[in-house]
Amino acid sequence: MSKTVRYQKDLPKKMYSFFVTYQATDSIPSFVKFAEKAGLTVSDLEGFRSHRSFDKAYVACCQIQRDILTDRALTRKFDPSFVKFLLSEDLENAGKSDGDNALSVTVEVLP
Repeated sequence: MSKTVRYQKDLPKKMYSFFVTYQATDSIPSFVKFAEKAGLTVSDLEGFRSHRSFDKAYVACCQIQRDILTDRALTRKFDPSFVKFLLSEDLENAGKSDGDNALSVTVEVLP
């Protein structure tokens, strides 16, 4: 039986802080990592998007993820082709759920 998790007003700030201060150089901040740290599930986080302040923080965290992925691909710390795949999948999924707010990102893989 799953437990019901209540939304907490400070959750958007905690999540944004997690993404901004994440330090590992061999990975990126993720909603899975944040949810685990907060004792939540990703499904809990997705459900909290109905709260305007949480949704704004969620979108900001998505942008942080994309920025880190792009930076690491450009410096070849991460495989640029795989990053391009991840970003295109992310944008494709965003278009399915909220087409009006979908972002366009182009990542060019240079030899």
